[in-house]
Amino acid sequence: MIRKSILLFALVIAVITSCSDHHSSKNLNKSIVSCDPDSIRKNERSFSVNDFNSTAYFIFRGEPMGFTFDLLKSFPDEESHELTFGNLGKISRYDDMIRRFSAIINWDWRLLASLIYQESNFDPTVESYRGAFGLMQIMPDTGKNFGIDITSSPENNLKAGIRYIIWLHSIFDSRISDEKERISFILAAYNAGPGHVLDAMKLAEKNCMNPYKWDGSVATWLLKKSERQFYNDDVVKNGYFRGTESVHFVSQVLERFEHYKSIIPEEKNRPF
Repeated sequence: MIRKSILLFALVIAVITSCSDHHSSKNLNKSIVSCDPDSIRKNERSFSVNDFNSTAYFIFRGEPMGFTFDLLKSFPDEESHELTFGNLGKISRYDDMIRRFSAIINWDWRLLASLIYQESNFDPTVESYRGAFGLMQIMPDTGKNFGIDITSSPENNLKAGIRYIIWLHSIFDSRISDEKERISFILAAYNAGPGHVLDAMKLAEKNCMNPYKWDGSVATWLLKKSERQFYNDDVVKNGYFRGTESVHFVSQVLERFEHYKSIIPEEKNRPF
């Protein structure tokens, strides 16, 4: 019993110390990390940690366990000492795979990692209520269109997502010359589908706003597609759409991308 108490106490101290370091770090000023020692379960085998928008992660027996946990995990007391707080410089267990696939679309790997985090929190088994699956939350029919079983492996799920992004580039590359602006449109289309984004571009142009600028222009009109007078407009081909989620999606992915860039040096410069 004494041995168990010592291990548990050491574990709590290690986590609290790690979290204190994060609060004081200027590089992680966008992270919100809270540890609640009082939430340690009565069975003395688990504790609660919340860690949002951070690249600090937990490792158990050498395996990265992720970022955001309400209840991290219940550990046998004799194994508690094998839980550590990971150092910075790594985003997920899929970093190498993300680097490899990001080169195909000429994206900074940290941008692709931010997109994947937003979609699945790096959970390769997560499934949405609509049936989107895996790291990149690809619909099964989309995967079939590319000849890929998205449920067969994280790599195949990522491969299908990359092919979808390539398809989106084929739609927007010729329309939007500014590379930085283009990425916002592609992210929005990844979430909303390209049809709704194209509708918003047409609405912006019709109403004397820049159809090739996201913030303050096309994003505004994507939001207006939930209003009858606009989703019934003659230039709109895809009907009603509630764009709040998609506009937030773009902002959150890009904000996290900037956060990743601030704490993880890139080995090779890319446009995005």
